[in-house]
Amino acid sequence: MGALSDLPPELLAGWALWLAGGLALMLWFRHRSARPGPPSSAPRVPPTGAMRLSGTRPAASRPSGVRPAPDPFSELQSLLDAPDDRKR
Repeated sequence: MGALSDLPPELLAGWALWLAGGLALMLWFRHRSARPGPPSSAPRVPPTGAMRLSGTRPAASRPSGVRPAPDPFSELQSLLDAPDDRKR
């Protein structure tokens, strides 16, 4: 306790408030965590017992008239790969 008498009282008060605030936050968090939350969001089984699973439908096929988008960097690649024919 001799070392505490050398410290300024403002510092001791600040430490005490910091400790009390941390303790209050800890108790508040524990109290809030102990409360039951909202009702469970578990999926309910329909009364018929048949439940459609996710991803059971086949993937949609692409119409034959639609082509995929071209590579956005193909022009840049052709410019960079082309030989430099310009004369200086």
